[in-house]
Amino acid sequence: MRDIKTYLSVAPVLSTLWFGALAGLLIEINRLFPDALSF
Repeated sequence: MRDIKTYLSVAPVLSTLWFGALAGLLIEINRLFPDALSF
């Protein structure tokens, strides 16, 4: 039971960090190569 609570408290933090890094990476790619989506 304690392991499940530990997982439930760690998973949202890791997913938030991961999605934040992914969004920042996509924003930087679109800033450097603005026409990459129009091929």
